Amino acid sequence: MHVEHYQLWERCRGFVKEMCVGRDPSHGLPHAEKVTEIAVLIFCMQEQTSTSDAAATLSRIIFTAMIHDVADHKYDSEGTLKRRLETFVQDEPSEALGTRESRIYVLQTIEAISFSAEKRCGRRWFASTLPDDWLRVRDIVSDADKLEAIGHAGLIRCLQYTVHSLSTRKGDEIDKEHHERWKAEGRPHWSAAAERQCLDAVRKHFEEKLTLLSTHYIVTRPGHFLSQRRHAEMCETLSEWEMNGLPPLAR
Repeated sequence: MHVEHYQLWERCRGFVKEMCVGRDPSHGLPHAEKVTEIAVLIFCMQEQTSTSDAAATLSRIIFTAMIHDVADHKYDSEGTLKRRLETFVQDEPSEALGTRESRIYVLQTIEAISFSAEKRCGRRWFASTLPDDWLRVRDIVSDADKLEAIGHAGLIRCLQYTVHSLSTRKGDEIDKEHHERWKAEGRPHWSAAAERQCLDAVRKHFEEKLTLLSTHYIVTRPGHFLSQRRHAEMCETLSEWEMNGLPPLAR
């Protein structure tokens, strides 16, 4: 990585931190950082065809990976974050994003990373829209995002979002009970009802999405390699939770 790559990463870090303030960690800055780290690893594991092209490709990977979840529909029902994202993309000074077409491709690539969009529109629906160099960016960042979703850490992330989602819908009754038991016993503790509700939601998400990622949606060779251990670990973790109960969550 060159100095401009680190500077780009820092600019994105500041933007994501500002846009995702107050958001649960499953789709906030920690997730963006991890996806970017995995994406850079995948890029380095691939064979490089051109040194000059590699620098531009890496810039596009870092940029796309860092901002890919800023305007996630789950957190942006009014489209405010989407408009802020579009402005940030337009203002980015990186040479690798210096053309109007590149800025359009960034936004199209972010949409193409979405699991729900690919499930809704069909496998690789974006292949006729993105040029080959941006298809590579898409596949690397998409694989990194999906690798972040699986494994033991991926299930913890799923559980974090589940607690956040159910608490929001239920008027914070899960959070309230969680905190009451934490105060009484000195550590986080699940009630039977909250644990069953969360575990059922995690199991459903596992069956509908997570278990399919390594076999159907991860497409790069490094991604396949990195997914094997994570997939097995994820299955073992879910079995352990169903047998012994959910882990305490740090609040």
